[in-house]
Amino acid sequence: MDTWDMITADRGTFADYLATLTDAQWAAPSLCTEWSVKDVVAHLLVPPTMSKGKVFLAFAGSGFNLDKMSGKLAKRITGQLSNADVVATVRSTAGVHRAPPGLQPVGMLAELLVHAADISMAIDRPLQLPVAHHVVALEHLKSVQPVLGCKRRIAGLRLRATDTDWTTGDGPLVEGDVQHLIAAMTGRTSALSGLTGEGVATLRGR
Repeated sequence: MDTWDMITADRGTFADYLATLTDAQWAAPSLCTEWSVKDVVAHLLVPPTMSKGKVFLAFAGSGFNLDKMSGKLAKRITGQLSNADVVATVRSTAGVHRAPPGLQPVGMLAELLVHAADISMAIDRPLQLPVAHHVVALEHLKSVQPVLGCKRRIAGLRLRATDTDWTTGDGPLVEGDVQHLIAAMTGRTSALSGLTGEGVATLRGR
């Protein structure tokens, strides 16, 4: 399956999932610091609803601070759209093939899976997206250092998935399902409770 096909399918499943959330769950804190569930979904809507030119202008207008820009755009969308409108927009833009400058489709897939976990883990409401898609994202993220810091975070550790045949690295073991591995690799410390192995303590310290 092409990466964009994976993204399209996962966005559709994600929309179905979001449609089941209560207002309280939409307003609940996510695993992203200071962002609600709705804020995280709004953040995911930026690439498919804004042109690269508009994203760059927003970046420049935020002093080339990625976190500041992301926060401003997410809050703008949450202020403009109701929860139902957000779901409808996720569904209607599922097949849009657009990524921010410098981000490849596999990066878009990884971002979707990471943020889906930010939501589902935070509100303790499971969301099942394909394990194979997580493996593609994990293979990409293991070498990513800028912004996310994954490469440095997992250096000297061996990561192993318990729900599929995937492993990477050498050293003390960290194992768990692909969703917890991807969340931990991207710095979500709360995901460490779902992992085991002698390397978890090292990962927690990073």
